[in-house]
Amino acid sequence: MAGKLVFESAPLTLRVGASATASRPGALAPGPAPAKPFPVVVGCPRSGTSLLAVMLDSHSQIAVPPETSFLAMVAGLRTDSTTLRQRVFEIMTADRITISNWSDFGLNKDELWRRLASIEPFTAAAGVRAFYALYAESQRKPQAGEKTPGYIFAMPQIAALLPEAHFIHVIRDPRDTVLSWRKTWFAPSQDFGILGQAWRLHVEAGRRGGVMLRHYLELRYEDLVLGAEAALRRVCDFLALPFESAMLEYGARGEARLARLQGRQDRDGRMISRDERTRIHANLTRSPAADRIEVWRREMNDAERRQVEAGAGPLLNELGYTA
Repeated sequence: MAGKLVFESAPLTLRVGASATASRPGALAPGPAPAKPFPVVVGCPRSGTSLLAVMLDSHSQIAVPPETSFLAMVAGLRTDSTTLRQRVFEIMTADRITISNWSDFGLNKDELWRRLASIEPFTAAAGVRAFYALYAESQRKPQAGEKTPGYIFAMPQIAALLPEAHFIHVIRDPRDTVLSWRKTWFAPSQDFGILGQAWRLHVEAGRRGGVMLRHYLELRYEDLVLGAEAALRRVCDFLALPFESAMLEYGARGEARLARLQGRQDRDGRMISRDERTRIHANLTRSPAADRIEVWRREMNDAERRQVEAGAGPLLNELGYTA
């Protein structure tokens, strides 16, 4: 599988801790947006996107489903198709990696179809909003959010579909990211150099796409762990939400999130057990700990470190991740 990027779900120059929000010249301007920002958490796999998602999910106003995977595909559909409604429904409920993770959401398929059928005139955006509204209702929250790392490659397309999308790009030290990624069933390789390159492709894609967006924020995983409240206050300001201390006490929401995950077949037909899927997210039930930072200093030898750093390239130093 060397060089092949496979994920559980469907890759501005800033200093460490800095953020980028949009309203920049040349930014994508897809038309008027609904009043409430729609958070979309993206990043390289194993960069802390799940941690931020469960923190957001602990807010009284936001419900973040497990990775959806379908949004980028829906955004690419032809808007003039007479079968658009049916295609949107089929994609959202396909329940196949890398198309959708329907069985993880705990929703009723018939109810979703009833809601899609009631939309006139039907658009892909309206259909997507109906899904997120249904999920938010199931969690007794007024609005929803989104976290699927792979959407980092489709941010402009998603923004064109949903102008209310506010993208939060979580970035983590590539050496720690690679160590964590290698332990998962969806790692694209076990080769340190290839994983370093994959990290770079994701981060570069996010920053390149961010230039075209009206609403884009960069957040460091290290800030989220070492200074969670300050980092979350920045996120809440970006999303026009009041900060809630419950976001720091996310263990119960993390447990509930893991309880939703089901066993699944990967794209090659291998069965991924529920235990395999939940094990890699065990930290979502624990408070942030400083020992999650610079794990590579304890667990990576010099040869492995050099391979990752070579794959990451100059971006490593641009982001301030020095030795």
